[in-house]
Amino acid sequence: MGLGGCAGELAVFAALAFSMSMAAWILGRDRMRRSLYEAESMRLAIASGNHRGIEDDLRKQLALAAAGEAVSSERQWLARAQLGGLLVAEWRLDEAREIYGSDDEPASVHLAALAAFGRHELAVLTETPDDARLAAIRHDRDASLQHVPGTFRRDVERAWHAIEGLCLVRMGQAREGIGLLEAGLTALDYSPALVVYLFHLGQAYEHIDERQLAATRYEQAMNAFPGTRLASEARSRRFALGPGAADGFFRQMLPEAPRAALAAAPDKAPPRDDEGGDGQT
Repeated sequence: MGLGGCAGELAVFAALAFSMSMAAWILGRDRMRRSLYEAESMRLAIASGNHRGIEDDLRKQLALAAAGEAVSSERQWLARAQLGGLLVAEWRLDEAREIYGSDDEPASVHLAALAAFGRHELAVLTETPDDARLAAIRHDRDASLQHVPGTFRRDVERAWHAIEGLCLVRMGQAREGIGLLEAGLTALDYSPALVVYLFHLGQAYEHIDERQLAATRYEQAMNAFPGTRLASEARSRRFALGPGAADGFFRQMLPEAPRAALAAAPDKAPPRDDEGGDGQT
């Protein structure tokens, strides 16, 4: 399926918030070369701190739609996906919730999958994920894969593995989530929210006391989206795990993370006598 020309660069950017394979699925093969060029432009904007212009453009598109302008449903949902990814990457979760809060559902199965992925991502980060959320993610994954051409199926499935792994890690099941997160990273290379997945992968490794692997993923998160809260957190944790650092965990997940499930996780080693009981610095 290809979008009409009216979608322009916005559609390319927004589709890439999910994965390159999702972009190919939505936009068609003929526009993939341009998609890659635009994705590299997004990376440069993020690395140089110039992504505010992209955010402003996306908000203008949504404002036009809200004002009654003739903006297609496809264009609106692609704009939401891209803007949502930027906001999640910057840990502006309340703002991201507003972006995904519309009752309007996209008509195409392609964009419905994009919307479902973004909503699951936000729910996992802002709620206490449980078996019901995990089952819903797997259900939507299977439903979307029924419509994905075989050429793109593996990479789109990997993107869904990433959100499944993120859910498991947030549930406190670090060992179960690590493999899925690792498998899903390559499918999210062009997503602004990659920093979120790298950071949680670092947390998962730290959770099972794989300190070197945790440090490696934290270092990657530091550079994935400089200036964000997670990049700053990753830097602190990376240095806390460096040579000469005390054994044990630097601290647990961010305050927004569910604590009850994490505390009950069997992978978590008990704190040392010289560590604070609440795990905070």
